[in-house]
Amino acid sequence: MSKGFFHSPFVGLKHFKELFGEEDFWRAFWNTVIIAIYRILTQFPIPIVIALLLNEVRHRKFRKAVQTIIYLPHFISWVIVASIFITFFSPETGILAAIFKDGATDMLTNPAAFRPVLILTDIWKEAGFATVIYVAAMASINPEHYEAGVMDGAGRWSLVWNVTIPGIRNVILIMFILIIGKVLTWGFDQVYNFYNPMVYSTGDILDTYIFRTALGDNKFSFAAAAGLLKSVICAVLLIVSNRIVKAFGQEGIY
Repeated sequence: MSKGFFHSPFVGLKHFKELFGEEDFWRAFWNTVIIAIYRILTQFPIPIVIALLLNEVRHRKFRKAVQTIIYLPHFISWVIVASIFITFFSPETGILAAIFKDGATDMLTNPAAFRPVLILTDIWKEAGFATVIYVAAMASINPEHYEAGVMDGAGRWSLVWNVTIPGIRNVILIMFILIIGKVLTWGFDQVYNFYNPMVYSTGDILDTYIFRTALGDNKFSFAAAAGLLKSVICAVLLIVSNRIVKAFGQEGIY
């Protein structure tokens, strides 16, 4: 490392060849893909649904109170969230273990339970704050569109389907493109604070694998190759998703 980029020997594709033959890398890769799919299926539509529900609330103070409550978890760090979770669910020292003497469900070292824990805590922490963009987009919809719909006899559901959703469609597509672009780099802080060697089989993702390989094993070049590969895949996904959106006649991010 002391020789720098230009004075270090060039090893070609050596580290990439080692990477593709590494079993732990492929485990982390497929874990990342599976968790990313779960995140897309939950973290993408749920904020839209919450924003639509908030938009239908007519009592202003109640709506602001609900918005504040669901926004607050975003400002809690994953270190604190993981500490709270461990306090409750630790099989040895957790609060639930003390209450249920016959043993609480072990969600910290159970590989089968680890992914649901990630998804549920991610929804609790981030879904509310993600609604900010959609709520702002709904506020920009011309009220005359709703008035015209009411005059034509449209009900609440019909107004949502024919006025609100089309009014924020472009925002939804842009957010989808951005989510796809970061799909493999999503969640390092969360996973790093929650996981342990017992759940590597289902919880070890590319970011934690790279971090552990670089700083734990001091294999900086090997970890850099993994990071470069991840970045290239994310860039390709971003370009492809943007072109797909444009192919349907919508505005992309570039």
